[in-house]
Amino acid sequence: MNYSNISNFGSNAYSPVNNPLTYCMNDAMDQRFLHGGNSDVLGQNSKSCQLFMSEYCADNWDGFCEIASQNTNKYFPNNVERCTNYEDNTCFGMTSGEALIRNTASRKYLIKMHNAHIKYEPFDPTVPTSPMISYWVSNDFSYSNSVIPEYAVDPLEIDNDKVMDKILMKPNIAMDILINIYNTMKRYKTLSGLFGTKLGNFYNTHPYFKAKGGV
Repeated sequence: MNYSNISNFGSNAYSPVNNPLTYCMNDAMDQRFLHGGNSDVLGQNSKSCQLFMSEYCADNWDGFCEIASQNTNKYFPNNVERCTNYEDNTCFGMTSGEALIRNTASRKYLIKMHNAHIKYEPFDPTVPTSPMISYWVSNDFSYSNSVIPEYAVDPLEIDNDKVMDKILMKPNIAMDILINIYNTMKRYKTLSGLFGTKLGNFYNTHPYFKAKGGV
């Protein structure tokens, strides 16, 4: 017996109501009436929305990203991170807005991921035209923390980067990413290009990076 694919049911035409932003901006009753009871993809704190918003905002930080970054809810974990315990502050203790900023930075500044492969899936599997979201999966399934990212920035663009502005206002959101950027660019001998930039000034004034020589 042959079964039809979901794409053969209903209309495959794009509809604004299926834009992931209508699922992910805040978490209200209106969304549940609009999209049904699939809680896995509803609200800013669902894993699907955290993944989608990090990609969306890494491409272009706009008014939607700005509003989402001001969400002060602290009741939900950062589902994008690979955490193993409740003491990991990259997963727990951040506001939803801070988690968005961190997740966006981890997308925007990533130049290479070691010991992992990327996996894609539909944002909403019940909608044929739903866009794909992606996340990294360890090549060593017995040890997920073996995934090693490399981060770097473009010195010519960083002063106009709204995401970095937000991180520099509250560095503890992504201190490990700032350290990774510093070490990666030092290793590739591009760190001096940050001299005179906002990020370069941060590296030259923060005690941790001053002790390492600054830029």
